[in-house]
Amino acid sequence: MMRNRLQKLLHKSERGQAIILVAFAIIGLVAMVGLVTDTGILLIEYGKLKRGVDAAAVSAAQQYRLSGNVLDTEALENAAYNFLQLNQSTDITSVTVLHCESGADVFTDLNTNGTWEAGEPLIKDWNGNGTFDPVNTPSLCNPDPVGSPNDNRKLVEVIASKKVYFGFLSVIGIRETTVTASAVGEAATIDLVLVIDTSASMAYETEHIVGTTPVQDAGDDPSVCNGTNTCQPMRAVKDIALDFLDTLYFPYDRVAIVTMTSQTPGGDRNPRLLLPLNSDKNTVRAAISGIKVFEPRDCDGSSTPGTCLNYDGSGVFTGAICQIFDNLSATNDPSSCPSSNVGGALNLARGAFTDPSDPDFARLDAFWVVVTLLGGPANATDATVTYPNGFCPAYTFYLQPVSAWPGPWCRDREPSVRHAADDPLVSYENPISHAVSDISYYDADDYARDMADNLATLTTGEGVTIFTIGLGAQIQSTGTVEVGEPPVAEALLQYIAECAGEPGHICDNPVKVINHGQYFYAPDSNALTDIFDRIAKNIATKISQ
Repeated sequence: MMRNRLQKLLHKSERGQAIILVAFAIIGLVAMVGLVTDTGILLIEYGKLKRGVDAAAVSAAQQYRLSGNVLDTEALENAAYNFLQLNQSTDITSVTVLHCESGADVFTDLNTNGTWEAGEPLIKDWNGNGTFDPVNTPSLCNPDPVGSPNDNRKLVEVIASKKVYFGFLSVIGIRETTVTASAVGEAATIDLVLVIDTSASMAYETEHIVGTTPVQDAGDDPSVCNGTNTCQPMRAVKDIALDFLDTLYFPYDRVAIVTMTSQTPGGDRNPRLLLPLNSDKNTVRAAISGIKVFEPRDCDGSSTPGTCLNYDGSGVFTGAICQIFDNLSATNDPSSCPSSNVGGALNLARGAFTDPSDPDFARLDAFWVVVTLLGGPANATDATVTYPNGFCPAYTFYLQPVSAWPGPWCRDREPSVRHAADDPLVSYENPISHAVSDISYYDADDYARDMADNLATLTTGEGVTIFTIGLGAQIQSTGTVEVGEPPVAEALLQYIAECAGEPGHICDNPVKVINHGQYFYAPDSNALTDIFDRIAKNIATKISQ
């Protein structure tokens, strides 16, 4: 009897222990299910926050290029907040936006004495050390932006925290946690080369415009309008270029300027690097303001090669002419006359990004951009030993009827056909003497395309992006090309911006290896403002970290 009672008591005790074990097992199972489920919720919410922070960092970094040379820090911070809201990042507990212009910390002056004292809350604690810092030098800044421009980076860091509420884990008392995500957005630091056409056509509108054909009038004398800064459309181009500078951020961005011709009276037609890459805005502005239209020597009745300024017996300007080709003949050579050496200017633009004497000059992490503005086709090249005045095939000297053709010279009559400098010579008959000789068809247009290829394939961290602008009626003129051929100037500008550097020179090649820009046509200077604005907006912003 006693034994039976003891057995029953032990049996009941075992059942009680099993209930306890089952209870603990259920709690453990719930905890495990909760851990798995709520970990998934945690990862999902962190992912949402991270995407929002990434977008906020990019949006905030864009303010560097939208604010010009004075950063709107309030707009920068608002851009970050707005993108966090757009990405449905709710329950955010804190947002910090850091940038080089963050400045001093901001505190609530409870004691109203203008001095921070321990215990007074910090509204902005840029360094995150809990102490008021009157000078802020976060890691986002370059301490010497002018002396060490290679270290300049337009960085914005966004740090955000939010609460994540649990479901199953709340059963065991874990109701919520806080996750934090950060991202650094970078507005591309820009090295920009402006290539400006300064040939005689940039003064053809000083007095007035005659139809669609450039006609020089007495008021278009570059020796006069250069001094008064009234050459048109050059003056309009310079004014718009100056406005364009306000979309850049100095001293982080740098600008170089290449002109198509010399900038001194009586000068030559060779392109010039007017200003190497420079991070000082005032220096860049002064260089742009001082750009002048090509002003060659005055005509003296000699057969000296090159363009000269011609005046009638009363001293009235009648236009720029080429005395060596003043009278039509079978032997005259106008190769020294034109002044639009597009290829030479692009070659200088290429060299502007690097300085062999200074290995630290090139900023390989910068966004390399070239903006080229032309008023007509390429008609000149750099000189060679074989061609002392540059490439200007004899087939471009004359058009039919020969007796009515005073120029222009050296323009490609078949822009759809690409020639190389080492192509076999072609038989050519002089239309005046009818003498037959072998000549090269390689011309200024071909040379410009070759130099564009060299520029576009210049290797950097981000590549070279070229934008081209064609200004005026000459850009779309077909007056000097064979029937069925495209406008020679427009075809060239489209190639430079959208095709240069591609394998086989094929624009629609499916394998793109170049960061191409875009070609724009401006019928007159009034269209330039919108074009430069569109180019500014095409300058990319990227996620850095």
